[in-house]
Amino acid sequence: MKRLFVVLVAVAVGLAVLADYRFEVPQNRSVVEVNRDASITIRYAITFRNQGQPIDVIDVGLPNGQYDLKGVTADLDGATLTDIRPSTYLQYGVEVHLGDKAIPAGSEGTLHLSAVARDRVFPDSKDSSYASLEFSPTWYGSQYTSGTTLLACSFVFPEGVGPDDPRYHGTPFTSARVEQGRVIYTWDLPNASPSRQYTFGASFPAKVMERVAAIPRGPGPTARMAAALGQLIVGAMPCFCIGGFFGLFVLVIVRSRRRRLQYLPPSIGMEGVEVRRGLTVPEVAVLMEEPVDRVMALLLFGMIRKNLVKVVGRAPLKLELIPGESPAADYEQAFAKAIQDDGRISEKEATAVLTDLIKRVQDKMKGFSRKKSVLYYQEIMRKAWEQVGSQDYAQAFEWMLLDREFGQRAAQRFGSNPMPLPVWWVPMYTGHTAGTAGGGVPAPSPVAAANTVVTGLEGFAHDLVNSVPGLATKVTQQTNPVPQPSGHTSGGGCACACACAGCACACAGGGR
Repeated sequence: MKRLFVVLVAVAVGLAVLADYRFEVPQNRSVVEVNRDASITIRYAITFRNQGQPIDVIDVGLPNGQYDLKGVTADLDGATLTDIRPSTYLQYGVEVHLGDKAIPAGSEGTLHLSAVARDRVFPDSKDSSYASLEFSPTWYGSQYTSGTTLLACSFVFPEGVGPDDPRYHGTPFTSARVEQGRVIYTWDLPNASPSRQYTFGASFPAKVMERVAAIPRGPGPTARMAAALGQLIVGAMPCFCIGGFFGLFVLVIVRSRRRRLQYLPPSIGMEGVEVRRGLTVPEVAVLMEEPVDRVMALLLFGMIRKNLVKVVGRAPLKLELIPGESPAADYEQAFAKAIQDDGRISEKEATAVLTDLIKRVQDKMKGFSRKKSVLYYQEIMRKAWEQVGSQDYAQAFEWMLLDREFGQRAAQRFGSNPMPLPVWWVPMYTGHTAGTAGGGVPAPSPVAAANTVVTGLEGFAHDLVNSVPGLATKVTQQTNPVPQPSGHTSGGGCACACACAGCACACAGGGR
């Protein structure tokens, strides 16, 4: 009897200790890279804010038991963690011991973990020509968490999958893009619950795979009974599961919930052998698949430089056509018509202008190499920096603004020294209309610190976006609409981050 009393006291003390765990989950992200051999590479990361006792061990759930423990890697805020063991709390998963890197109360920490799970891509149950995958990032017990979570999950499909090939399951993806020839779908939920399960899935052509996994049979009565008993036991010992993604590669995605699928249709990828010369700055921006709002900004900058239009107001953005020379480019003529009598930009007309511009670039690129053409124009951007302050600087500055590394290059080149500016750019970096700096004060001379130029560029882009909200979505819907959901489900069932019977997460609660 005394021994039973001691055991009960030990259990009570253990549960009391568990009750001291309390944390917020500011960010919970995951990237699932689909491999041709039916395995998936999962990169977890999570930033959590500890409000209870120090966290010294973290359990991380995995989809199944088919993983190589020696291949699992982890770090906490960049510090390598080597003590990784099979989880004693999860049916499938590992426990990462933090040692002297335990996260104390009042502190934040980000755990990254990478692992490969075998046999997670199955035949699609409704289309034999497609393969299928579903995944649920780890969630946490409501008794241990508070606040909301920025939840993001990305699927990286194998090479050979085109932008229009994948079909999402159930929940539509938030954004999509192509990087290094691979289509990436991202689900981005900025106000998710840290204690709720979210499942994401997609199907894609099976022909890109070397193999797909056989659909597992469901458990028999004995196995189901054992699983139920196991869950009762596990339920008495909640675990702290961490789910997430490799945050270094998707920071830019988190900033927006709008869909950012390639607005160029897949035919742009049919490579020729020659370079397509003679494209304008806005056309090159389309070729490089810059965001639609940035394309419109570059289009407008060109018209300002040519003295076709001027900025007469910034908040809200108002423009005024300048009488005289007519625009030469078709898209400039169309954009001039998009400027209304009150100086505002017509969203409908702007959408039509950019849609036509994108389709025109697609036509111009037929038979030409996109890759070689992009390299050609990147060289033009590089040479533009050599023309700073020269006679041809006015036009060269447009190419510099197209450079994605403008801020970094400007800082390296000029440091704290003033950067020469073309006269037409003055309204953009001062925030005032051309000719004055407010109150009748003459506009400053066309020089400014590099960081001021970057701030002006960002500020103008912000004003432009606010003037035509929803532009990117409307353009993309016309040039490359979102594929419709297939209604197909994964033949192999859920690929949960903490997979167990019925896709219920064994580590669905709390920390230890």
